[in-house]
Amino acid sequence: MKTAAAILVVLLSPFLLLSQQIKRTTVDTKMEQVTVFTKGAQVKRTGKQSLVAGKQEIIFTGISTDIEKQSVQVKADGKLIILSVRVQRDYLKEQEVREEIKQLQERVSTLNDKISITAKTLDVFKQEESMLIKNQQIAGSTVTLKPEELRQALDFQRQRLTEVLKQQLALQKEIEELNKERNKLNNQLAEMNRKFDLSTNEIVVLTDVKETATVPFEITYLVQKAGWYPTYNIRVKDVVSNLQLEMNANVYQTSGENWNNIKLVLSTGNPNENNSKPLINPWFISYADAQMSNYMKQWYIGGSDQMLMGRVTDDKGVPLPNASVVVKGTNQAVITDANGFYRVKTNGVGQTLAISSVGYESYEFAAGRSFVNVSLKPAMNNLQEVVVVGYGSTDGYLAGSAPGVQIRGTSSVKKETKSMPLQVITTFQPITAQYEIQEVATVNNDGKINTISINEKSIEAYYEYYTAPKLDEAAYLTAKLINWQELNLIPGETNLFFEGTFLGKSYLDLSTDSDTLSLSLGVDKGITVKRTLLKEFSNKKFLGSNRTDNKQYEIVIRNNKNVPVNMIVEDQFPISTLKEIEVDDLKYDGGKLNDETKIVTWTHRIDAKQLKKMELKYSVKYPKEKKLQLD
Repeated sequence: MKTAAAILVVLLSPFLLLSQQIKRTTVDTKMEQVTVFTKGAQVKRTGKQSLVAGKQEIIFTGISTDIEKQSVQVKADGKLIILSVRVQRDYLKEQEVREEIKQLQERVSTLNDKISITAKTLDVFKQEESMLIKNQQIAGSTVTLKPEELRQALDFQRQRLTEVLKQQLALQKEIEELNKERNKLNNQLAEMNRKFDLSTNEIVVLTDVKETATVPFEITYLVQKAGWYPTYNIRVKDVVSNLQLEMNANVYQTSGENWNNIKLVLSTGNPNENNSKPLINPWFISYADAQMSNYMKQWYIGGSDQMLMGRVTDDKGVPLPNASVVVKGTNQAVITDANGFYRVKTNGVGQTLAISSVGYESYEFAAGRSFVNVSLKPAMNNLQEVVVVGYGSTDGYLAGSAPGVQIRGTSSVKKETKSMPLQVITTFQPITAQYEIQEVATVNNDGKINTISINEKSIEAYYEYYTAPKLDEAAYLTAKLINWQELNLIPGETNLFFEGTFLGKSYLDLSTDSDTLSLSLGVDKGITVKRTLLKEFSNKKFLGSNRTDNKQYEIVIRNNKNVPVNMIVEDQFPISTLKEIEVDDLKYDGGKLNDETKIVTWTHRIDAKQLKKMELKYSVKYPKEKKLQLD
């Protein structure tokens, strides 16, 4: 037995010696840049440390608990080799914070006892004050005192009452000071509790340093509880001026760490790129874009600010029907329809929505915008600690499971665009765009929306009015943008302003393959529309077993504005679906008739303060015993 133990010691001694030789060095890092994607963000930290030759573990502390372990990348310049990278809980830091919290809680408890004792002492002096006053009243009414005795009694009461009041004042001041100290400790306790929730991860890098040097480090990692979405302000001064398009980025995060004074980059790309060769999958197509357009038009007209809607798909973009959408903490819950769309009522910013579907990972996000698309990942086993081993160049990235492989890093050509009010550099890639905010930014870990103006453009637009007075006697203004793809837009909610007046909200729908993008700017009260049945030309005639209804309408468009306008007017003739019903005598006064739909279109340019008249006439013949609804 002794021989076996001796052999075991001999075998283990090299490993014990090796473990004793590995030095642990903590490196302070600073958050330099955050690239925020529409879902998720990439954090970049930098640091510098003097290292001696030999194997050692480099510890990067203060890392978010929201980190995706498999996304960690470490880059080091210098003569060293990165042997492994792992992410682990910073238990030592947690223990330190926990001890500080315990000490603060004990101090607060001690102060509470002092405040309670002092308050009770104050009550005693208040009772003595009351007793002195009552004794004076009783003595004065029941006892006859000599002048000298009365003077002595009054002196005693005055002296004692003065002492009692002074003691009360001193005790009140003492309680105030104790309360101030307690409030200060409670604030420190709240801060320590916040620290306990933050920065409880650390990245441990095993390195082999070839020679003593000061080594700069760069680490990047992904977090999921962050994102951004665009909103737009569309302003039109009048129908002869350029359209002003303001693009805003709404950034939010609850990643577990504050982003203080960082360089902020907004990206439309997908951070969940992997290192495996691509596998082409079946390509499913449908009329998703058209459905999206109709869905948005349906709900955005007269929609509520507290109604949240969107679409749930899988990671390939296929709609997920019957997915569960729940507003946490309420009884509000819906399921997606056959096309993956959902619509649920919320109480506004601050509520959390949870989306789940069988076979997919659930996803949660904070309410705060009106439209949210969600892509769910297929469910998989939870990833535990990730250890990356590699033997590559000293300045390469090591991440994933392949040694000596540069994981990420894309090159692109940057094109600077003029922007207001912030200077923004837009980076164009084949499918994505990046907006580099040139001023430092701060985004706190509170889930609140931080709105940043990233672009403002003056765009030449063709303005056109549309009316269908049979349905609505109103003129709707539309702006047509040519070559809109060059504007690098993203679908999003828009605020519409015309002639300095807020018209309401709409949705920027980019589901068109046309070079011209039409934006609806709502109703313009400066254009009046009237459709009138001309009774003197409208009548009913009976002949045999049939009757004939003659209809004639006059449409009057009046331009009350000081500038000419382009107007499209549409009306229609009825279409017979039965042989016994005949529609004849079609007259449409210079319009263009679609023979299939029987829709008549007039295109006019109406000068300022002028009007334009159009007429529509038709007759319908049908059996007189039948009832037919015309208009």
